[in-house]
Amino acid sequence: MDPKSRQIIHDYKSILSEKVDLCRIMDLVKEFKIFTNAMLSDIIDGDSGLDFYDELCSRGPHAFSTFVVVLKKAGYQELGEKLEQLHDVKLNPYYYKMDSKPLGYCLVIINEKFDENKDRRGCKVDAYALEILFEKELGYKVTIKWNKEAEEMRSILVEFSRHPGFKTVDSCIVYILSHGGRDCNRDYVLGTDDEELYLDDIYEMFNNENCKSLIGKPKIFFFQACRGNLNDHGVKIETVDDIKDNMVSQGLEILSSTDASEFSSQDSILNNNSISTFSDIIIVHSTLPNYRSWKDHVTGSWLCEDLVNVVSNHYRDFDLMSMLTIVCRRMQRRVSGFDIKQTVHVETWGATGLVHFNRK
Repeated sequence: MDPKSRQIIHDYKSILSEKVDLCRIMDLVKEFKIFTNAMLSDIIDGDSGLDFYDELCSRGPHAFSTFVVVLKKAGYQELGEKLEQLHDVKLNPYYYKMDSKPLGYCLVIINEKFDENKDRRGCKVDAYALEILFEKELGYKVTIKWNKEAEEMRSILVEFSRHPGFKTVDSCIVYILSHGGRDCNRDYVLGTDDEELYLDDIYEMFNNENCKSLIGKPKIFFFQACRGNLNDHGVKIETVDDIKDNMVSQGLEILSSTDASEFSSQDSILNNNSISTFSDIIIVHSTLPNYRSWKDHVTGSWLCEDLVNVVSNHYRDFDLMSMLTIVCRRMQRRVSGFDIKQTVHVETWGATGLVHFNRK
């Protein structure tokens, strides 16, 4: 029997013992083989010290539902329905508290200028769009930092993770746009000096040990950067209907380039006294591990353009994960001038609720 069913039987045991005549249901218990004959003999034997309901909790995964059927067939319809109701209570989604003013603090780091003709054109469009979205529409206090070397980025992020204002706000956002890559299964973003800043080091700055002011609050990370040098050339759709329904092209993004770097690269015990080191973290990558990420020189990065469009139009109605699903669907329609596709990658680390930017 699963833990939830066992708990219901345990909590309701006194009422069942008082209202159910075991002799009245015993033939049905035998018919539905909830217990073996030998086990029933031991339970009925008053000297064994065995309790019917305690032993019921030790039976198989279908014992609870079978016992409910037995109760109903034996004339205990109301009791059977009560157990069903307790077991099948509809779960309501939990939403993070999201009504502080400001709603949170948002740090945007944009690296545009690189040596050797590796500049990331289109960044100013992204910066303007993100500032309008997060500050003007969603109510975050936004700080934008331009063209930082790796160690400068690290220092800025450490300082941000210690922001005194985190004590009074409900969330934080970090959005980094740069070149990037992957080394030994570790993602990194590049400073303007082409030095790596690894993402797991960033997450550690904001974990529950190092950033106690954000415990229990959503910490949202966006990364517009390549994670390798692979290109996704997509899979050709065979039927016309599939093309019309799912993958209608919105035109080629001809003036496009990547964000890539140019070099290779059994039962648990309840414990209310502690919390996991990493929790309430939502991570959005513009592309999959080992793949390139794309941006348009005129309209900005693909992820930023679609994210801003979807969130600005739907944040009053949908939670963030629902909106990211819409973003993923839109990204599936894009293709670069080199016939390359891109897939958004969303991760959650110990998320305990849904993020609704308009939640009161």
